[in-house]
Amino acid sequence: MSTNKEIVIQDACILFDLIDLGLISVFFELDYDVMTTPQVMIEVLDGDQVSLANNLVKNGRLKVDDKGNLTEIQEILIKNSGLSFADSSVLELAIRVNGTVLSSDLKLRNATSRNGLTVRGVLWIVEELHAKSLLSSDEAISKLNHYQRINDRAPRAEMKALVDRIQNQVLNR
Repeated sequence: MSTNKEIVIQDACILFDLIDLGLISVFFELDYDVMTTPQVMIEVLDGDQVSLANNLVKNGRLKVDDKGNLTEIQEILIKNSGLSFADSSVLELAIRVNGTVLSSDLKLRNATSRNGLTVRGVLWIVEELHAKSLLSSDEAISKLNHYQRINDRAPRAEMKALVDRIQNQVLNR
């Protein structure tokens, strides 16, 4: 990469969550190099999501890295029970470029941490968008509440803590 921006690698779960939350466009206003893999792109099957993802790639906002080493991806797959091939490709890319993984998938999050890399999720994204004034406090809280409804595995305690922090910031202004 020729820029000094932090590299973040999206898995399919994050892509779907951002689309479902209506945050995909505003997410790309953050100052990150956003990458994914061809294996993740193959998992995007819904017509509207395919169109949106393809437009992000076409516009250069989402970079699809096709330089992945298949042998490395297979080794990651073998060493990390429960990871999909696409998840293994995300981890391979993150290791290769020393990037941050964006995922809400617990197995990928754990494998990323075991490899000494940073992993973040939807809560961090909402918090970043709010901190950069790309989402108002009301919008951030609304998105977090919506996320809780659309994702049964969303971390409830962490979500409540983030809502409380945002509300406290509003009260302390």
